[in-house]
Amino acid sequence: MPYKCLNKERKIYFREESAKAISNIAKIVLDFDGVLVYTLQSYYANIRKIVEYYFLEILRLEEGMGKRRLVTFEDIQGFKDTGLYNNDWTLTHAIITYYLAILVRKLRQKRVLDNFVKQFSGIQFSEINSFIKTLREIGNYCKRQGVDVTELASMKNDSVLGIESLLKRVGEERHPLETILPREKSVQLNFIKKLVPYSVEKTDLLRRLFEESYLGRELFKKFYGIPPVFNFDGCFLEKEKFFPTRKTLLTLYSKFGELAVYSEKPRNQAMYLLEKNGFKKYFNGNGLIFQEDINKSGRTQLGKPNPTVLIEMIGKLAWEAGNIAYVGDTIADALLVKNARSQGVSNILFFGVLCSAQSFSNLLSQFMRQDADVIMTDVNDIPYLYASLRGETPK
Repeated sequence: MPYKCLNKERKIYFREESAKAISNIAKIVLDFDGVLVYTLQSYYANIRKIVEYYFLEILRLEEGMGKRRLVTFEDIQGFKDTGLYNNDWTLTHAIITYYLAILVRKLRQKRVLDNFVKQFSGIQFSEINSFIKTLREIGNYCKRQGVDVTELASMKNDSVLGIESLLKRVGEERHPLETILPREKSVQLNFIKKLVPYSVEKTDLLRRLFEESYLGRELFKKFYGIPPVFNFDGCFLEKEKFFPTRKTLLTLYSKFGELAVYSEKPRNQAMYLLEKNGFKKYFNGNGLIFQEDINKSGRTQLGKPNPTVLIEMIGKLAWEAGNIAYVGDTIADALLVKNARSQGVSNILFFGVLCSAQSFSNLLSQFMRQDADVIMTDVNDIPYLYASLRGETPK
């Protein structure tokens, strides 16, 4: 076994062949969500809320829903585990389009799909309120044909058309929804995407829903400078608690200097949390890369696990002496580091944390398969790791 366990209770493991490189870490780069802050009750909860809001409140396909959920935290984790859905907007969009594909298939089975597409093929997004009005007309049409949320949710665990089967097709050349769509797949896929507009460069429905719900009325207005449309109660961002203690951050700062961040979280939201908790002083202002930096100039395809912007960041900060540890909580983070290595960044290591996982044991196994250099419960274990490697008792 290539891994040595320093403490089973704390779940700290390291690759024995990486021990020397781990000891020579000079800089640490941290993901934000899931590493610095706990997000199961914020992002995961918001993803579930928005998927169900779209079908229950906008399309109003609510009949017979009962206690059945369209998406669970386990489903969300399944998307995360593919390594291709690190961005929560993209993940939310994927789940909604999955159920819209099921809806299209149901209408085909009822022999009304051609009429449905003909009636609504001209739908175009320009303004939220008028667009939602059209979506409600679509929902009414579907209800008249006997299609409701219960029927959609019943397909989630189908052996061929269910979410688990869908995730097995992710990464193939063809779109994973093509197996679900009955015919004229490219036309139907384009039509489905028109029903849930998503763009990081201009006004859309998906991001607007997500951000208004995640931030709540006051913070949405503060961060975006425009009044909310949906007026969601509460604020998920305010629920996010930091994993590292102040003592841990001070210890890491003393050992590695100013800490860096590479994350797909919006900058203003991350800085709000750092400043609110008094942690900004531990971080390097030039080493804070967030969603806007990754997506600049329309480079939306450069999100994790694409390492292009991370490599640019490392070059800009001239981190040539010693090794760099990237601390992440998902398979996308592990693949990000692997891809950076394959493009010539030989001095970067991956530290995987388990604290945000639905299942510690599953993520532990996945990180080991991805050759993580260190695996630990959370960032508070990093001082313990180094003390143990020196044969000392951690303070």
